[in-house]
Amino acid sequence: MRKLWIIAWNDLQMTLQSKQSWFILLVLPALFIYLVGLGTQSLASGFMPSIRLDVLDRDRSAASQALVAALAGASEALIVCPAENDAADACALAGAALSPELAQERLANEVTFALITIPAGFAAALEKGDEVTLTFQSGAALAAPEMALGALQNVVTRLGGPSVAARLSTQMAESLGLQTGPEFYAERRAEAEAAWGSPLPIRVVAEFTQPNEKLILGAQLLENGFKLSTPSITVIFVMISILGLTQALAEERLLGILRRVGMMPVGKAQMLGGKLLATFLLGWLQFAILLAFGQLLGVEFGKAPGATLLVATAYVLAVTALALALAALTRTTQQASALATIAWVVLVPLGGGWWPLALVPPWLRTLGHLSPVAWCLDALNALIFYQGTLADVLLPVGVLLLFAVVLFVFGVQKLDYHRSGSDDALQALPYFGTQRDE
Repeated sequence: MRKLWIIAWNDLQMTLQSKQSWFILLVLPALFIYLVGLGTQSLASGFMPSIRLDVLDRDRSAASQALVAALAGASEALIVCPAENDAADACALAGAALSPELAQERLANEVTFALITIPAGFAAALEKGDEVTLTFQSGAALAAPEMALGALQNVVTRLGGPSVAARLSTQMAESLGLQTGPEFYAERRAEAEAAWGSPLPIRVVAEFTQPNEKLILGAQLLENGFKLSTPSITVIFVMISILGLTQALAEERLLGILRRVGMMPVGKAQMLGGKLLATFLLGWLQFAILLAFGQLLGVEFGKAPGATLLVATAYVLAVTALALALAALTRTTQQASALATIAWVVLVPLGGGWWPLALVPPWLRTLGHLSPVAWCLDALNALIFYQGTLADVLLPVGVLLLFAVVLFVFGVQKLDYHRSGSDDALQALPYFGTQRDE
């Protein structure tokens, strides 16, 4: 074990002595995280989202129509359908009448954000003072900022309502020539607070189906675009860094270094293990530092700090094993370099490193999970966007560890320690070419 650590420490020192290594490992990805995060936030804030809201009016009374009109005027971003449909078919109804069946279909297909059902007898219940229930169905769980804003508005309304009612009562009494004063205002306010504490005659029942990831991600990226750039840029650069091991192993095998290890007081397993350990430690430190940089930019990683470290460990293990497996498949450094490049160019976008998998069709999302990048981003997004806990990352971590075990076993079995290159192949390396010229 001591020899393994010595080999790993020696490789780490050789790598970190180079200023170019520091630039590639930390400076360049940190710059990408910052620039991509700013660009994402600016792009998201440049669009005014149009949110379709279907209203199924089963009462068709003046009271229900007044409610629909109030909803239509509540926000410019809200399109109340079918009341606000226009010649351009903003409601995407294609001339069809909104029936209960069509409304549920539109909700399931994410054509509309939510569905409000006004029951028959709505106006009659209001006239009698009876309680009436409105049903709110949504295909998207509310994002945290929207929930906070809604709660704040409710508190402001609750606290300010009695004061407004008391002031209006006082003004009306003064207009009628009645004597008013502080006591009159206090009594009216107490009456308003007592009335406000009574149950409202209209009750809303909310029903949520599956979360709409696009809306949840979009709402939070309006506030902080680094929530998207931090995990994606981190997994990309960590994979690129670790896959450099593929070329290093191929080069050492080509030079016969691994073959000549048998003549030294260091076993082949120790030599290989030391290099893998150095690669793992370098990738893990890079992962941790880049996530820490994201935290400085306001990115929060859920309610369990240990969960983030667990995800980092599992991902770095999986990619290190991938580098070993690729090295076992190559015969020359050129092949190793090309195969490593092809691997990250395919696996990164496939796994959602260049764009969120929430934006792609379901079949492509399923295909993307053939890449370890997808499982790592699933875990990090659960922590960042949904304030997840350790339980939320256990499945992705388990899959990443399975990737690591399978690829490690394959790489160790297939790696040929005795394969060395020919003279022509050796001259292809810059070091040997220089030696021959001298």
